[in-house]
Order: sequence, then structure tokens, then C-alpha cells
Amino acid sequence: MALAALAAVTLGGCMNPQGTDEADNPSRSAAHGELIEAELPAAVRRAGWDHIGSLMETSCTSDPDPETASRRTMWEGGARELDVSEDSARHIAEQVRDYAESHGWTAADDSDPAGHRLYGATKDEVALQVTFRETGTRTALSIVMSSPCLDMPAGHTMARSELDPMYGSPDPMYPNDDRSKFTNGTPKPLPSPSPSE
Repeated sequence: MALAALAAVTLGGCMNPQGTDEADNPSRSAAHGELIEAELPAAVRRAGWDHIGSLMETSCTSDPDPETASRRTMWEGGARELDVSEDSARHIAEQVRDYAESHGWTAADDSDPAGHRLYGATKDEVALQVTFRETGTRTALSIVMSSPCLDMPAGHTMARSELDPMYGSPDPMYPNDDRSKFTNGTPKPLPSPSPSE
């Protein structure tokens, strides 16, 4: 697993839950990132797609300074397909639901005032959403997994999965990327399915 070696990887949480300490958040974040890296490819594969659009720890602030931005982070990964019919989108959402609920995800409250969410679920603090949007003459179907924002200790640096097309780019927010693995944004193939998939 590409994230397993990143001991300092962190995940995000909107606030530190009662009974947790900032010092525990790097390991919580790492666990969130590993979960998303393990399960997002399977959900994307169920949709019939062949790559992930992004998979990284990201700042919950808008601060451009890497050190400051890395003090409050979350993990997020997703994939998107354009020009999908509503019928196809609903079929794909059912395929993702079947995968998720057979792999320990719990269906979330379906309330969505905007009416974009086709499916939502949670697992170990990570949220899964399948959303369908129409903008003008175009449609977009997205599958996204995300963690809550977490406050991180000083010295923390953000991490990116090797499945992210931008892994290895010279982005100062991700100083630990292996620059030799940059593919100039070309999507990476999905990993082989696990036996349980």
C-alpha cells in the first residue's frame, strides 16, 4: 500500500473529538488515508471507470504557506465522469452501494437539500458520497471519499498517494513525494483487485 510507508501521513477532522489529543492525529490521519487508498479503487472499479482523479491529504485552510497549511488537514480522494445520463448515474450509485455495504460501510442519512447526492455512507470516520450534477448541457457523476479535518502537530507535512496523478510533482505542499515518479498528471492505472473485492 503506497501510504503504508508514510508514517507521518495525516487525515483531517473538523475538530478534535473529545478524548483525543493532537499528538494522536497523525496516526488517525494515516489510517484514514490508508482506508481511502484501499477502498476508493474498488468503488471506482464498480463504476466501470479505470482511474482516480485525486487522492491526497489536503489543507483545511486557505493558507498558501506549507507549514501553516499542514497544521489542519484532511484526506480526500475521488473520481469523476462527465456526460453520464441520470439513469446510468443511478445504476452506478447502486453498484457502489452494493460494494460499500458488503465491505463494512454504513449508509448515511440521505438528506440532501440540493438533491445531488445519490448515495452516502461512512466507515471509520471516512465519508463516501456519490453525487450527480447537471450544469447547462453537461452532467458530472462523482465518487468521493473524505475524512474530517484534524489539527496536526508542528512539523507535520502533508502526503499524497502514489495513485494521485500529480504524485511526484514539485509542489511544496508535498515535500516527501518521490519526484522521480511524477507522470505529469497522467492518470495511474488502478491497482489489481483484492481477493475480497
